[in-house]
Amino acid sequence: MSGQLVAPLDRAREELRAAKALLDSGFPSQAIPRAYYAGLQVAVATLLMLGERPTTDAGVIAAFGRRVVGNGGVDQEASRTLRKLFEDRNDVDYALVDAPADEARRAIAAAERLVDTGTRWVERRKNGR
Repeated sequence: MSGQLVAPLDRAREELRAAKALLDSGFPSQAIPRAYYAGLQVAVATLLMLGERPTTDAGVIAAFGRRVVGNGGVDQEASRTLRKLFEDRNDVDYALVDAPADEARRAIAAAERLVDTGTRWVERRKNGR
């Protein structure tokens, strides 16, 4: 099981680095989807710990809110953050909304908090707490 968890957590951290690099290079609208995918991957990692593998982004978001946030001891803010990142990603990817740099910075900071929260949750579960 631990081998399955490494990939999503590593990918979450990689997505954060990519988001920061895009923002630093002047691409705030492109940074937001990377911030979202960082949050999505950490949510996937938490769900894998519970033996759940939703097949869609919406399924991951719903299961994360229900299983990890609702019953798993993670603050409701984590669920709101993931949903907001999802909505922001949809805005820039599908509605072609331009995101200002300050909005991308906020999204990246939110994704960092989500990745930290999810990583700590996974570590506690791995250690039996």
